[in-house]
Parts: sequence; structure tokens; C-alpha cells
Amino acid sequence: MNSNRQTVRDIMIPLTGFPRMKESETVQEAIRQLRSFCPIGSSGPCGFTELMVVDDQGGLVGRVTQQGILRVLFSSLLDTVDIKSFEGKTADYSDLVTLLNGAMIKQGVNHLDAPLGGVIERNIRSLAPDTDLLHAMSVMVIGKETVLPVVDNGKLAGVVKLAEVFGALGDQLIALNSK
Repeated sequence: MNSNRQTVRDIMIPLTGFPRMKESETVQEAIRQLRSFCPIGSSGPCGFTELMVVDDQGGLVGRVTQQGILRVLFSSLLDTVDIKSFEGKTADYSDLVTLLNGAMIKQGVNHLDAPLGGVIERNIRSLAPDTDLLHAMSVMVIGKETVLPVVDNGKLAGVVKLAEVFGALGDQLIALNSK
């Protein structure tokens, strides 16, 4: 690793360290994967907030996030732009969500077997393994991304996390300042 020019390849998380699924799987399987995936050698808890979706050849299809899954499971509640508190006579039902809790949970259960295709964010940004860390940082910060897929020769090679980019660049700056 060249200390003068670090690349995404130097800090990316390989596929074995990040959850991924096929598009043919279900929302329920995605929930299980996000909740239980733990890279070999890691100690729990290892819950993830997103996973990558690949095709049969290992190409990147997109990503699935916790927010995307929740939007599908509870679409009738989350489609409302402005949710206001219920102003009833008692404090027991101070929130409309409390009134609808049972119905919302039943709605969520009805969507568990939905195909993953309905929650995939497609056409997402990706980085090449030889991307300079400063460029990766600028893409991630400007795009408000915390995780981006790394694609090499049309196949998903791994992911890069903003926390890793931050750490590597921070280490470089501190080392330069110590000289």
C-alpha cells in the first residue's frame, strides 16, 4: 500500500465481510440477512443497515436499506407526508400510530413475502477499486453516502464505508502533522 496515494482497494470491505443477496429473494429474507449477517471472525452484534443485491454473474443490481424495507412494510403510514399527533381526550392515545398499531403490524406481515425487487435502490453510485481516497471521500460526502459498492470489471468486489475513508485520511493527516 502506497502511503502517498491510498485507493479504495486498500480499505474496502470484501464481499465476505458485507451482506449481499440475489434479487429473487424476499423482503423477509432481507430482514433476516440484515439482522443476522456477521462476517467470519467478528463478534456480535453485527446488524447492518443495508445490503448489496447482485445478479447471477455477481454484477451489482443495487442495494436494499432498512429504510427501503420499512417503506414497503408500512407504506400506508409512511406515504403520509405530514403525520400529526392525535389530539384525543386522553393521553393514552396521544399518537395516531398508537391507534393504528395492530393494523400497521398486520400490513407489514402481508408484505414479508414480497419480492426484494420492490425495495431495491437501482442505479446507485459505485466506485472502482483504484479510486483515490480523496475522490471517494468527495463522492461520499457530497452524495451523503455512508457506504458505496466497489465494482471491478462489472462485478461487485466489495464495499467502502465512509468511516474507513475517514480513518485512512485522518491517519494520513495526523502522520503529516507529526513530521
